[in-house]
Amino acid sequence: MKNIETIRNEIILEVLRKRGISEEYLDYMLNATVMDLEDPLNIEGIRESVEIIEKHIRNRNKILIHGDYDADGITSLALLYRTLSHIYDESKIIPYIPDRFMEGYGFSEKSIELAKREGVGLIITVDCGITAIEEVKKAIDEGIEVIITDHHEPLDILPKASSIVHPKIGKSHKLVYLTGVGVVYKLVSALYKKFNKSMNLLLWDLDLVAIGTIADMGDLVYENRILTKYGIIVLNKSKKAGIKAIKYISGINGKILPWHISFIIAPRINAAGRMATPDYAFKLLISKDGEEVLRISNLLNKLNLNRQMEQKKIMKGAIKQAIENLDRYVLVLSDWGWHEGVIGIVASKIAEIFYRPVIVISKLGEISKGSCRSIEGFHIQKALSKLSHLLEEFGGHKMAGGFTIKTENIELFKNEIEKIAKNEIKEEQLKRVYDYETEIKAEDINRNFILDYIKLSPFGIGNEHFRFLHKNLKVISVNKSKNNMEILFSNGKLTLKSKISNINEEWLNLKAGDIVDLIFQFSDNFLNKDSLNISALKFIK
Repeated sequence: MKNIETIRNEIILEVLRKRGISEEYLDYMLNATVMDLEDPLNIEGIRESVEIIEKHIRNRNKILIHGDYDADGITSLALLYRTLSHIYDESKIIPYIPDRFMEGYGFSEKSIELAKREGVGLIITVDCGITAIEEVKKAIDEGIEVIITDHHEPLDILPKASSIVHPKIGKSHKLVYLTGVGVVYKLVSALYKKFNKSMNLLLWDLDLVAIGTIADMGDLVYENRILTKYGIIVLNKSKKAGIKAIKYISGINGKILPWHISFIIAPRINAAGRMATPDYAFKLLISKDGEEVLRISNLLNKLNLNRQMEQKKIMKGAIKQAIENLDRYVLVLSDWGWHEGVIGIVASKIAEIFYRPVIVISKLGEISKGSCRSIEGFHIQKALSKLSHLLEEFGGHKMAGGFTIKTENIELFKNEIEKIAKNEIKEEQLKRVYDYETEIKAEDINRNFILDYIKLSPFGIGNEHFRFLHKNLKVISVNKSKNNMEILFSNGKLTLKSKISNINEEWLNLKAGDIVDLIFQFSDNFLNKDSLNISALKFIK
């Protein structure tokens, strides 16, 4: 009999009510399993896609599967490759990932040329293709069928593909949050059923879904929540040689939590596409050769270190430019020599520090490349769409995007996107407000509270850690290093430990013995032997 989870702690229930979580959805959060996932055949485009794939398998045609160079795209490609290998001749499956530096993002014309040379009958895109109107037309004109699976923002006009599977094209509100790998999971679920394969085999690939979903900052709600929750369980028991190797090389020993994906696993997978070729990360996820995956894991570790060094160099100049432009609603930062594989991370960091939309542009010659990160309330892909006349290519979704632009157009673009932002963003939206959701006292943080709170995991975008106010905390110690500081607070019963990375003058003035009211969130790994790990957000003396 299935164990039905409930929450009884009144503090937790109070916050859930404030967040608008209904009893029905709370039951879904706590108790939904993979058995509750929507039948993939109910999703627009999947039935047609399965029929097309089956036809090409029956006719013994070659199938090219086209991925993307980030962690979502690579896990999507690995998942589709592994599935097709179970139901078809592996030698007839051609994986393809575009080179970030030579081809850029999206469905690549180079892949169509490869498909022609190899006599491919079908191309399936993952995590890309929804805006590739010309490329799809070219493939169709060459007699190659195209199935698009994607989650990025569609344009008003869709490509005339053989079929399209996209969570924002259809009626199910539970599916709109899926990332690229989640969309592929729905498709391959239907393929497993069609070819009478055991679904238990597919469940062992949920580790890939968890990595791709968290890496791409997918909202952990509805089906994303189920896929990630069970994906993390699988990740902890993963049988994949590559997953075992990357855990070993990166020093993950204990239980894997979402933050391990965000800060350890995904950066190493992404490092392949940022600093070299994404093929390394793809091979890591499909290889069964122990020596090969150890070699690749070591390489990804080195590439990630190189990425960190490049990031530091760019951050120094980007922060200087940002400070000089804080009167603007959108920070458009650019320079020659900035590594195009790293500008996306820099944009994220700058947006986090200054809390406004950030666009970082690498000047590469006549053509430059830009990466965008936004804040709530400013849909960056729609803003790019309004400026498409200034751009060579663009794509993305509400919180992130990318584009290529003629270098001579950067200044005009900078002024035009500022005008759009001023029309859409209110000044108060650019001020980070750390409102707390409920007050908590020392006696409230007991065993029953912790057990109920853990039931809400995994935490992430769409299911953020609660923001608590705890009054009258005593600062026990303040330890400063070059890039961050560690602060210990005590409420008389428990010690709360926080690391601060975005150090400002306010935090630097804090000293041992101070009594403060603190707004904080728990960290993913908040349970410790002698303390609770938290993220301190704001304090009042």
